[in-house]
Amino acid sequence: MLQRIVLITLLISSACALHWEMHIKESIGNQLEESSGEIQTEQLPGLCWACKWAMGKLKKRISNGTTADEVKKKLENICDRIGFLKSLCRKFVNKYMGTLIEELSTTDDAKTICINIRVCKKKE
Repeated sequence: MLQRIVLITLLISSACALHWEMHIKESIGNQLEESSGEIQTEQLPGLCWACKWAMGKLKKRISNGTTADEVKKKLENICDRIGFLKSLCRKFVNKYMGTLIEELSTTDDAKTICINIRVCKKKE
């Protein structure tokens, strides 16, 4: 009896989590389409986190000898690993590709890069 209750609880939790994830993805996509071409942190609360996550992963994979074309390829592929924010990540990378390539060639950390391109707010 207890096993059935646990199993039913897990199934319900999984269904709710999947529904929530799909709702968030749809909501973020709609907000991005409605924006006036500017990606703003207030409109897309997951964007700052996604930026810091992607830049952190890329900074670990990029060495001093990495060319701009190699960085571009890595930028194009990084969003495949982010989960339900994949479409938001791709739009972000495509919009800021040139700036991100330049920023990734500096010694700035992931948070600083995201602040520099104004995706994250600088905390006082």
